[in-house]
Amino acid sequence: MTDLTLVVTAHDETTVCGPTMRSADIAVAAARERGYVVQAVIALDAPTDATSRYFDQPHFDHWERRVLHERDLGRVRNAVLADVDGRHVAFLDADDLFSENWLAEGVAALDAAAEEGRRAIAHPELNVIFDGRQAVRLNIAQDSLLFTPHYLYVRHYYDSLCLAPRAAHLEIPYVSRDIPNGLSFQDYQFTIETMAAGWEHLVVPDTIIFKRRRDFSLVTESNGRSSLVRSLPAMAVDRVRALGRRD
Repeated sequence: MTDLTLVVTAHDETTVCGPTMRSADIAVAAARERGYVVQAVIALDAPTDATSRYFDQPHFDHWERRVLHERDLGRVRNAVLADVDGRHVAFLDADDLFSENWLAEGVAALDAAAEEGRRAIAHPELNVIFDGRQAVRLNIAQDSLLFTPHYLYVRHYYDSLCLAPRAAHLEIPYVSRDIPNGLSFQDYQFTIETMAAGWEHLVVPDTIIFKRRRDFSLVTESNGRSSLVRSLPAMAVDRVRALGRRD
Protein backbone atom coordinates (compact mmCIF):
# COMPACT_ATOMS: atom_id res chain seq x y z
CA MET A 1 0.00 0.00 0.00
CA THR A 2 1.19 3.51 -0.80
CA ASP A 3 1.41 5.57 2.37
CA LEU A 4 1.77 8.98 0.79
CA THR A 5 1.37 10.68 -2.57
CA LEU A 6 3.27 13.92 -3.02
CA VAL A 7 1.88 16.12 -5.79
CA VAL A 8 3.92 19.04 -7.13
CA THR A 9 1.66 21.38 -9.13
CA ALA A 10 3.12 23.58 -11.86
CA HIS A 11 1.76 25.97 -14.47
CA ASP A 12 4.23 28.66 -15.54
CA GLU A 13 7.30 28.01 -13.36
CA THR A 14 10.73 27.08 -14.70
CA THR A 15 14.08 27.74 -13.03
CA VAL A 16 12.54 28.45 -9.60
CA CYS A 17 11.47 24.79 -9.64
CA GLY A 18 15.06 23.63 -9.15
CA PRO A 19 15.18 24.28 -5.38
CA THR A 20 11.56 23.09 -5.09
CA MET A 21 12.25 19.72 -6.69
CA ARG A 22 15.46 19.22 -4.71
CA SER A 23 13.53 19.98 -1.52
CA ALA A 24 10.85 17.49 -2.56
CA ASP A 25 13.34 14.75 -3.43
CA ILE A 26 15.11 15.13 -0.08
CA ALA A 27 11.81 14.99 1.83
CA VAL A 28 10.64 11.95 -0.15
CA ALA A 29 13.95 10.19 0.55
CA ALA A 30 13.61 10.94 4.28
CA ALA A 31 10.06 9.52 4.31
CA ARG A 32 11.20 6.38 2.52
CA GLU A 33 14.03 5.95 4.99
CA ARG A 34 11.38 5.88 7.71
CA GLY A 35 9.76 2.97 5.90
CA TYR A 36 6.94 4.82 4.12
CA VAL A 37 5.97 4.01 0.54
CA VAL A 38 5.80 7.28 -1.38
CA GLN A 39 4.36 8.06 -4.81
CA ALA A 40 5.81 11.23 -6.39
CA VAL A 41 3.70 13.04 -9.00
CA ILE A 42 4.18 16.22 -11.02
CA ALA A 43 0.83 17.71 -12.06
CA LEU A 44 1.21 20.13 -14.96
CA ASP A 45 -1.92 22.27 -15.21
CA ALA A 46 -2.22 23.96 -18.62
CA PRO A 47 1.58 24.31 -18.58
CA THR A 48 3.38 26.89 -20.64
CA ASP A 49 5.79 25.56 -23.26
CA ALA A 50 8.72 26.58 -21.08
CA THR A 51 7.30 24.73 -18.07
CA SER A 52 6.65 21.59 -20.14
CA ARG A 53 10.22 21.65 -21.45
CA TYR A 54 11.60 22.18 -17.95
CA PHE A 55 9.83 19.16 -16.48
CA ASP A 56 10.54 17.01 -19.52
CA GLN A 57 14.17 16.75 -18.43
CA PRO A 58 15.46 13.21 -17.76
CA HIS A 59 16.41 14.53 -14.31
CA PHE A 60 12.73 14.19 -13.35
CA ASP A 61 12.11 10.77 -14.86
CA HIS A 62 11.75 9.23 -11.40
CA TRP A 63 8.58 11.32 -11.01
CA GLU A 64 5.24 10.38 -12.50
CA ARG A 65 3.78 13.14 -14.68
CA ARG A 66 0.17 14.17 -15.17
CA VAL A 67 -0.92 16.84 -17.68
CA LEU A 68 -4.25 18.53 -16.99
CA HIS A 69 -6.05 21.58 -18.32
CA GLU A 70 -8.12 22.74 -15.37
CA ARG A 71 -6.57 26.22 -15.06
CA ASP A 72 -7.61 26.29 -11.43
CA LEU A 73 -5.69 25.15 -8.35
CA GLY A 74 -8.68 23.56 -6.64
CA ARG A 75 -9.90 21.73 -9.73
CA VAL A 76 -6.44 20.40 -10.61
CA ARG A 77 -6.05 19.03 -7.10
CA ASN A 78 -9.46 17.37 -7.28
CA ALA A 79 -8.64 15.89 -10.68
CA VAL A 80 -5.26 14.47 -9.73
CA LEU A 81 -6.68 12.95 -6.52
CA ALA A 82 -8.73 10.57 -8.66
CA ASP A 83 -5.53 9.14 -10.12
CA VAL A 84 -3.16 8.65 -7.17
CA ASP A 85 -2.54 5.79 -4.78
CA GLY A 86 -1.57 7.25 -1.41
CA ARG A 87 -3.52 6.90 1.82
CA HIS A 88 -2.37 10.45 2.48
CA VAL A 89 -1.72 13.28 0.05
CA ALA A 90 0.64 16.24 0.29
CA PHE A 91 0.77 19.12 -2.18
CA LEU A 92 3.68 21.38 -3.07
CA ASP A 93 3.49 24.36 -5.41
CA ALA A 94 6.33 24.40 -7.92
CA ASP A 95 7.93 27.55 -6.51
CA ASP A 96 7.78 26.65 -2.80
CA LEU A 97 9.82 24.34 -0.55
CA PHE A 98 9.46 22.39 2.68
CA SER A 99 11.69 20.99 5.41
CA GLU A 100 13.10 17.53 4.77
CA ASN A 101 11.20 16.06 7.75
CA TRP A 102 7.77 17.41 6.76
CA LEU A 103 6.49 14.37 4.87
CA ALA A 104 7.78 11.76 7.31
CA GLU A 105 6.63 13.60 10.42
CA GLY A 106 3.32 14.55 8.83
CA VAL A 107 2.44 10.97 7.96
CA ALA A 108 3.51 9.80 11.42
CA ALA A 109 1.28 12.43 13.06
CA LEU A 110 -1.73 11.45 10.96
CA ASP A 111 -1.24 7.75 11.59
CA ALA A 112 -0.91 8.38 15.34
CA ALA A 113 -4.13 10.38 15.30
CA ALA A 114 -5.92 7.65 13.36
CA GLU A 115 -4.86 5.05 15.93
CA GLU A 116 -6.63 7.20 18.54
CA GLY A 117 -9.76 7.35 16.41
CA ARG A 118 -9.22 10.97 15.34
CA ARG A 119 -9.71 12.15 11.77
CA ALA A 120 -6.90 14.64 11.30
CA ILE A 121 -5.27 16.97 8.77
CA ALA A 122 -1.67 18.07 9.36
CA HIS A 123 -0.02 21.47 8.97
CA PRO A 124 3.62 22.50 9.46
CA GLU A 125 4.57 24.38 12.60
CA LEU A 126 6.00 27.34 10.66
CA ASN A 127 5.31 29.08 7.37
CA VAL A 128 8.36 31.06 6.25
CA ILE A 129 7.48 33.65 3.59
CA PHE A 130 10.36 34.69 1.33
CA ASP A 131 11.32 36.46 -1.91
CA GLY A 132 8.82 39.29 -2.59
CA ARG A 133 7.96 39.50 1.10
CA GLN A 134 9.56 38.20 4.29
CA ALA A 135 7.64 36.89 7.27
CA VAL A 136 7.39 33.95 9.66
CA ARG A 137 4.00 32.65 10.70
CA LEU A 138 3.30 30.22 13.51
CA ASN A 139 0.45 27.84 12.83
CA ILE A 140 -2.03 27.22 15.65
CA ALA A 141 -3.38 23.72 16.23
CA GLN A 142 -7.10 23.30 16.65
CA ASP A 143 -6.64 22.00 20.20
CA SER A 144 -4.46 24.96 21.23
CA LEU A 145 -5.71 27.37 23.89
CA LEU A 146 -4.94 30.11 21.35
CA PHE A 147 -7.36 28.68 18.78
CA THR A 148 -10.72 30.35 18.28
CA PRO A 149 -13.01 29.76 15.30
CA HIS A 150 -13.94 33.46 15.36
CA TYR A 151 -10.46 34.22 13.99
CA LEU A 152 -11.62 32.64 10.74
CA TYR A 153 -13.83 35.68 10.20
CA VAL A 154 -10.61 37.66 9.74
CA ARG A 155 -8.09 35.37 8.08
CA HIS A 156 -7.07 31.78 7.49
CA TYR A 157 -5.07 29.96 10.16
CA TYR A 158 -3.14 27.79 7.73
CA ASP A 159 -1.55 27.54 4.30
CA SER A 160 -2.88 25.47 1.41
CA LEU A 161 0.07 23.05 1.58
CA CYS A 162 -1.38 20.70 4.15
CA LEU A 163 -0.89 16.94 4.44
CA ALA A 164 -4.19 15.11 4.65
CA PRO A 165 -5.75 11.69 4.26
CA ARG A 166 -6.96 11.21 0.71
CA ALA A 167 -10.34 10.45 2.27
CA ALA A 168 -10.58 14.04 3.54
CA HIS A 169 -10.13 15.43 0.04
CA LEU A 170 -12.65 13.01 -1.42
CA GLU A 171 -15.18 13.91 1.27
CA ILE A 172 -14.59 17.67 0.95
CA PRO A 173 -13.42 18.54 -2.60
CA TYR A 174 -11.95 21.96 -3.30
CA VAL A 175 -14.35 24.51 -4.73
CA SER A 176 -13.54 26.43 -7.90
CA ARG A 177 -12.28 29.97 -7.48
CA ASP A 178 -14.16 32.90 -8.99
CA ILE A 179 -11.82 35.83 -8.48
CA PRO A 180 -13.66 38.25 -10.85
CA ASN A 181 -16.71 37.90 -8.61
CA GLY A 182 -14.62 38.14 -5.44
CA LEU A 183 -14.73 34.47 -4.44
CA SER A 184 -11.39 32.78 -3.82
CA PHE A 185 -9.27 31.18 -1.07
CA GLN A 186 -10.18 27.57 -1.79
CA ASP A 187 -7.89 26.24 0.94
CA TYR A 188 -9.50 28.61 3.45
CA GLN A 189 -12.91 27.16 2.63
CA PHE A 190 -11.48 23.63 2.74
CA THR A 191 -10.33 24.27 6.32
CA ILE A 192 -13.73 25.53 7.44
CA GLU A 193 -15.66 22.75 5.72
CA THR A 194 -13.40 19.98 7.03
CA MET A 195 -13.57 21.36 10.57
CA ALA A 196 -17.36 21.43 10.32
CA ALA A 197 -17.28 17.80 9.11
CA GLY A 198 -15.28 16.68 12.14
CA TRP A 199 -11.73 16.73 10.80
CA GLU A 200 -9.16 17.96 13.32
CA HIS A 201 -6.43 20.32 12.13
CA LEU A 202 -3.18 19.62 13.94
CA VAL A 203 0.31 21.11 13.79
CA VAL A 204 3.43 18.95 13.39
CA PRO A 205 6.30 20.26 15.58
CA ASP A 206 9.63 21.24 14.02
CA THR A 207 8.36 21.24 10.43
CA ILE A 208 8.43 24.16 7.98
CA ILE A 209 6.95 25.18 4.66
CA PHE A 210 8.77 27.92 2.74
CA LYS A 211 6.33 29.99 0.68
CA ARG A 212 7.65 32.10 -2.17
CA ARG A 213 5.73 35.37 -2.45
CA ARG A 214 5.89 36.55 -6.03
CA ASP A 215 4.83 39.97 -7.35
CA PHE A 216 1.87 38.26 -9.00
CA SER A 217 0.19 35.15 -7.63
CA LEU A 218 -3.28 33.83 -6.84
CA VAL A 219 -2.92 35.17 -3.31
CA THR A 220 -1.92 38.68 -4.38
CA GLU A 221 -4.64 38.76 -7.06
CA SER A 222 -7.27 37.59 -4.58
CA ASN A 223 -6.19 40.14 -1.98
CA GLY A 224 -6.11 42.89 -4.60
CA ARG A 225 -9.73 42.17 -5.52
CA SER A 226 -10.75 41.92 -1.84
CA SER A 227 -11.87 38.36 -2.42
CA LEU A 228 -13.93 36.56 0.19
CA VAL A 229 -14.67 33.02 1.26
CA ARG A 230 -18.14 31.90 0.22
CA SER A 231 -20.91 32.11 2.79
CA LEU A 232 -20.77 28.88 4.78
CA PRO A 233 -23.34 27.57 7.29
CA ALA A 234 -20.63 26.74 9.84
CA MET A 235 -19.62 30.42 9.99
CA ALA A 236 -23.11 31.67 10.88
CA VAL A 237 -23.01 33.87 13.99
CA ASP A 238 -25.12 31.42 15.97
CA ARG A 239 -23.02 28.39 14.96
CA VAL A 240 -19.40 29.53 14.66
CA ARG A 241 -18.60 28.95 18.33
CA ALA A 242 -19.07 25.20 17.78
CA LEU A 243 -16.67 25.06 14.81
CA GLY A 244 -13.66 22.91 15.63
CA ARG A 245 -14.90 22.05 19.10
CA ARG A 246 -13.90 18.60 20.35
CA ASP A 247 -16.31 17.36 23.00
